[in-house]
Amino acid sequence: MKLEKIKEFKEDEFSVFASLPDMGRVGGLVSSFLAQNLKCEQVAEMTASDKPWVAYADGVVKSASDAYKIFYDKDHKLLIFTGESQPQDPGQLYELCNAFLDYASSAGKVRRLYGAGGYLRDQLAGAPRVCGVVNKPALKKVLDKAGIELVGNEITSITWFNGIVLGLAAERDIEAIGLFGEISETTVPQPLAAKSILSAFSRLEMIALDTKKLDRQYESILEEIQNKKEPTKFGPGIG
Repeated sequence: MKLEKIKEFKEDEFSVFASLPDMGRVGGLVSSFLAQNLKCEQVAEMTASDKPWVAYADGVVKSASDAYKIFYDKDHKLLIFTGESQPQDPGQLYELCNAFLDYASSAGKVRRLYGAGGYLRDQLAGAPRVCGVVNKPALKKVLDKAGIELVGNEITSITWFNGIVLGLAAERDIEAIGLFGEISETTVPQPLAAKSILSAFSRLEMIALDTKKLDRQYESILEEIQNKKEPTKFGPGIG
């Protein structure tokens, strides 16, 4: 895991939003939206090389790696961690989470960490609801005040980055809230679930967000699905 500091970042106290693509790419949609639509500047980048393959183009192979970007919005004192994928190896996943939390903690006091992801439900009606989890019992009151229900007891584990980072934050005595938007489809991006999460986050942190772009993204995805030809079951590959 490699960390490159692009700009020196120090703050007395700040909040963090950290999530990566998961089911329906929800976590990635939320964090990338914040990075692109708030007045952010990139302060650091992390690079991981854990892929069990190499990239290939025009007869040449090269090592595959993932880049994770860290942005800071000074107006809202919000540090944002985002990326296009998640580590494939559990050891690399823990290393990524801890390296990011080390970086954030070294910059100042983390007031609260937020995460996000998809919440798979069988049948949905209307706009996707958002449910939450907390890493300290006292935070349940924060969700209740914002009108956010807890994730149901049918869920007994939250996997990969969007869950692990909340647990590791607790071990460092950093309070954290996970916001999970309802989805009924896992293989197609779910911008409406991301929109609902952003609305909940806006209420919690009093940050005004214009999410019309996600409505347009949803319409584009519907149009693409309607126009898409039936895909072949298997594509070319090696290994």
